[in-house]
Amino acid sequence: MFAYSQKDLNTIDPILEPLFARAKDHAAQTEQLAMDATRLMSVRPDQFEMSAKQPFFKRLAANFNGQNTANINNLYEMQRIGWRYIQILNERDLMMAHSMITVKNNLLTLAVTEKETRELMTTMANKIADRFEILEEKYRDMAVTQEIHGWLLTFGTRNYHKQPEKLRLLQIVREAFLKKQTAWNFAELPYLHQALINAGLEWEKEITLADFIDDLIDEIEAKGFHVYDQLIALNDANGRIEQKFILENISAPSHKSLYKIADNYDASSDMIDLLADQLSISKKDAMKKVLRGFIEKEGIDTSIKIPMRDLAVELLGCHGLVLGLWFAPVPTEKPSIPYPVTPKSPSTAPSTKSTPSIESKRIGKFIIRDGIATDTLTGLTWLRFDLGQTWNQGACQGNSKGYNWEVMFKEADKFNENGGYDGFTDWKVPTIDELKTLIDKKGQVNFFSENIPFIDQKVFPKESITQRPGYDARFWSSSLTEDNDGRYLNFSNGKAELNHKAKCFAVRLVCRS
Repeated sequence: MFAYSQKDLNTIDPILEPLFARAKDHAAQTEQLAMDATRLMSVRPDQFEMSAKQPFFKRLAANFNGQNTANINNLYEMQRIGWRYIQILNERDLMMAHSMITVKNNLLTLAVTEKETRELMTTMANKIADRFEILEEKYRDMAVTQEIHGWLLTFGTRNYHKQPEKLRLLQIVREAFLKKQTAWNFAELPYLHQALINAGLEWEKEITLADFIDDLIDEIEAKGFHVYDQLIALNDANGRIEQKFILENISAPSHKSLYKIADNYDASSDMIDLLADQLSISKKDAMKKVLRGFIEKEGIDTSIKIPMRDLAVELLGCHGLVLGLWFAPVPTEKPSIPYPVTPKSPSTAPSTKSTPSIESKRIGKFIIRDGIATDTLTGLTWLRFDLGQTWNQGACQGNSKGYNWEVMFKEADKFNENGGYDGFTDWKVPTIDELKTLIDKKGQVNFFSENIPFIDQKVFPKESITQRPGYDARFWSSSLTEDNDGRYLNFSNGKAELNHKAKCFAVRLVCRS
């Protein structure tokens, strides 16, 4: 399937080298991209249209193609690049311990029918597993953190057996995560295995993703959704990280299943009730059918068995990856792109906006062109000017404007009706989570102006983020609070805040196509 000639390697490897150069300093993004590249292997041409809209695909296109889109003609080439990426990560020991287990699991559970491809996936999975065992033996004598050691010493004081098996597994993973959130090493993972044994779980028992989902739903019904919800909650200093962020950024099927269950358990109750009535089955069985369908639709074989210990490692590692991506700083280096960037196909709609140039360059995590900036971590493409402004000759034109909620959606629609920008006519007001991805979590003031320290002005010029006095750098999102107030992001302090929808703030449009 992926045989590389020397000529192929001379083309592909230079594309990947900037990513490998950043791997150790940006471990979370590297791990995320490894999962995404694995997921890419199951995409067939007939699934392209659906897959191309997914966040994982946009991240890969941004890193491999220099854009957040790709066409069906270069799907195979993207897969060849992705396979080479996984191969070199393994050979150079650039994956963390839990990341190796996750990629191995993902390779084994991809729903591919071709015998040759399946054998290739299995061979690569075995190579990663063998490499893991070699490194585990090499680092067996590494120091284990006192927190983890102390956790095991007090294990007998907690009655884990009150929880059914799968919820008990989640409880162990959560406690391990609270002791050490990221970068579990090869010497520490055996302690997680021992914790599973101490909690009465069969750590070597193999389980399918289908059974894992079904058992969890049974146990949630018995114990209550609130118990489950507490076990999967991930928080930062300001509260809970929203499930949408987790689902968009983590492509590991087991971890995604946890949050698909939470996302649909209550929200889709009407759909579940309707399905249960039509099929004459219980609501619980209807929920199982729907959630399995979500996962299988993404090219995952839910019948493949993996050891419970590997499932625990995968869930623990993905929890840490969520935080790693949530707090990921914007990279300060500016690696060049050693391959040409293909311009997007222009829209046939007449446009009143200026035409962007096709010249691209990279600044931090963004690949920018005239008037647009594509985030290589999220796959989101942002306008570099505010709604109400235009972009001409490398700069914002016109004064930044403020809109209330009612007006901003109408103006966004009008922007698209007039031809949009860069060939796309589906620009929209971003959610609050999407706006948060523009924040530099470290607030490196040397990168920015003193009064607006939380957005990169090399990517988004000052003229596009300054409002009239009293409203500096406040941007509306499309998200609401429970009290029906609008949520906005204040780039002067990097915080998500709320206000009445009649207030006028700036609007920065985003495109997910």
